[in-house]
Amino acid sequence: MRFILFRGSSLYGSVDRMLDSLAVALTAQGDAAPIIDATAPDYIIRLQQAITDGPVDAFLGFSGIGLDQRAEGNLYNALEKPLVSIYLDPLLLYWNQVATPIRRRLIFTTAPGDLDYWRGKLGVPIPLKHLPHAATALPAGRAPVPWAARDIELLHAGTAPANPAALRAAWTEHGPKVEGRLNAMLDAHDADPFAPLPDIIARVGHPVTALAAPQSLYPYFQTLDLYLRARVRWRMILALLDRPLTLVGPGWEAVVAAADGPVRARLLGQKSAAEVADLTARTRLVVNSCTPYHGSHERLFQAMAAGAVAFSSATAWLGVTAPVGVLAQARPDLGDVPALADSLLQDPAKAQAMAEAGRAWFEGAHTWVHRAATIREAVAAL
Repeated sequence: MRFILFRGSSLYGSVDRMLDSLAVALTAQGDAAPIIDATAPDYIIRLQQAITDGPVDAFLGFSGIGLDQRAEGNLYNALEKPLVSIYLDPLLLYWNQVATPIRRRLIFTTAPGDLDYWRGKLGVPIPLKHLPHAATALPAGRAPVPWAARDIELLHAGTAPANPAALRAAWTEHGPKVEGRLNAMLDAHDADPFAPLPDIIARVGHPVTALAAPQSLYPYFQTLDLYLRARVRWRMILALLDRPLTLVGPGWEAVVAAADGPVRARLLGQKSAAEVADLTARTRLVVNSCTPYHGSHERLFQAMAAGAVAFSSATAWLGVTAPVGVLAQARPDLGDVPALADSLLQDPAKAQAMAEAGRAWFEGAHTWVHRAATIREAVAAL
């Protein structure tokens, strides 16, 4: 097959790195995968050239990159070729991109709960499949950095979000009725953190919100999702600041300033995706924060690929998918984060065994080679 891949803007190069990894995996299985930069000034010329260079089986982009929403003169309908979109966040954040006039559309989502909502409750006819995040395995014959040689105990790489307390305080700007709904939705989520968030929003916000109208759920989902992502990351990091934690990314000074105890963490500032990969290879425990409904994160599999322990907040998907012993999952309230970290930092043999189990699980099911095979099979079935 021949896929044309679209590159877009990428914070710190992380999505670019995923696209490049997928292109390599597609090529390894015998497919062609030229990449076109959709942000380049000569994008149209390069796309036209790529189309004339040979037959195209599908176009592919992450999170809506390359999407043509025109009803008249739609590029993909004119070419009679499918567009594959891989969304790295829950689809409600892109609700207006799900139903498009593209006749042959294939959507992958990293959020497993999307299947129940969009395909189950709404009955969207577009082929919609779950595709977990992935990473690239070490080349054959190359071993991870030996455990004893790793000089970073705990690593977290990512941007520090806004203070969740400030985000929640700003809900007053929406008026008392909306603020009340948001707080009630948050309480309902905290009471049942693994329940689908759209269901909670629809139930608590009725009749203003309804499952049948994704546009009614979107503003509440977007506001809660922003807050919950910030809260889980702040809680995760605040709980580890008095441990040997290395923080990569901008904005962590504000989190450190909010600590109510001693701080041992060191801040390295912003690094590129390649630099973060080098740090990950030297790390024992890679810290990841994720909302319970999001499912997976590339950071987990990048850690496993490098032979580190993936140390994460819990998600519903990990809870039912990950075998026991392949990663460390904290409770949804994150109250056990310090003790869980200590149990691994103070028992190197236990941590190393978990890292090895995680790497084996990852290499058996969650590499970009696996994802490329899934994509190829789905496109062939269209």
